[in-house]
Amino acid sequence: MLAVEQEVLDTPVRGRFSRKVIDQPATATATARLAIPLDGLTITAPPPEMLSQKNVEVVTGIPARVFLDTIRAPGFPLPVTKLGKLRLVQREAFVAYLQALAEEPAAGRDAAADERTRVAAVLASAGLEPVPCARSGRASAPPRGASRGRLPQK
Repeated sequence: MLAVEQEVLDTPVRGRFSRKVIDQPATATATARLAIPLDGLTITAPPPEMLSQKNVEVVTGIPARVFLDTIRAPGFPLPVTKLGKLRLVQREAFVAYLQALAEEPAAGRDAAADERTRVAAVLASAGLEPVPCARSGRASAPPRGASRGRLPQK
């Protein structure tokens, strides 16, 4: 239990002030004890400066395995500090890197559209045009004439 003491200034209750009350200083104090259970307190610590596989899920919500795969990927731009099996990366730089990754898929979609446009331009220069392929549903669906589970008998 944690005991907290609080000081409260005492003021007159009546609406009219007499000369006696005005002449007396209004600095009287009252002391009260307030008991707060320790499990009722919430202590918030600042986020860590460095992220590791031990604290990355608490700070960013990313599982440790995804964090380790990300920092081990070729071309990872941030410096990684190695202490035994522990891998450390600066938190602010890692969060900025993740935000940059979140913005990249839109650029990837634009690149795919540009590629389709370039392919269409090459086909047009040869006097051809692209033909859309009809999807048959699932990629693993058997051909229409195939029967399931039986081999043809001789």
